[in-house]
Amino acid sequence: MADPRRAPGYLLLFAAALVVAGWFAYDRYVAPHSAVGTSVLGSGIPVVMRSPGGLLEISTVTVYERFRRTDTKDMLGIPLGTTVSIIQVPVTYRYHIEMAKEWPIYLNGKTALVRAGEVHPSLPVAIDTSKMEKFTQSGWARFNKDENLELLEKSITPQLQLRAELPAVRQLAMDAGRQTVREFVTTWLLKEQGWKQGDGGKVIVLFPGEPVPRAGADPG
Repeated sequence: MADPRRAPGYLLLFAAALVVAGWFAYDRYVAPHSAVGTSVLGSGIPVVMRSPGGLLEISTVTVYERFRRTDTKDMLGIPLGTTVSIIQVPVTYRYHIEMAKEWPIYLNGKTALVRAGEVHPSLPVAIDTSKMEKFTQSGWARFNKDENLELLEKSITPQLQLRAELPAVRQLAMDAGRQTVREFVTTWLLKEQGWKQGDGGKVIVLFPGEPVPRAGADPG
């Protein structure tokens, strides 16, 4: 004979089953349905572009850089002045990517998506010494203007290496480099994949860390 004390438990299970069944029927046959879709360009027919490897220079950024070095000294609390040296020179930052032997490209209709390699600065940074401008002046009781200028010149190369990694400079390089890679890939598609000039084909270039754009979004 069933234990009457267990009846409430069975009733609770039976009630829960009715609730689940009722909700399933309502959601499937009665409730209005909504659809949310997200379309990306990450899928497509993969093709492999073969390359000789090596480095591909993708962009150059030329700017005037200004460097300044000061040297202040005092004796027994008496200021002996500050020596100031300044150098201004045009420099050219060059950036490249490493070309893989096999470079996957994803084709989706007339759109090709390619993920390029990491952008790296080519070091050392080039300096146009013919246009270098120098200024140096000793403090009122100092006689080290030439020494201060020499130390400043020696510091330029390591400083430029750091500046080459600045986000603002790298962004300029990537913006220009995207077009270089796009042209490189387009040339290959015209030759190897039967693309035709002016048929509306589009090449989207993404660098590491950049998300795949939604369909219809401007890839930049």
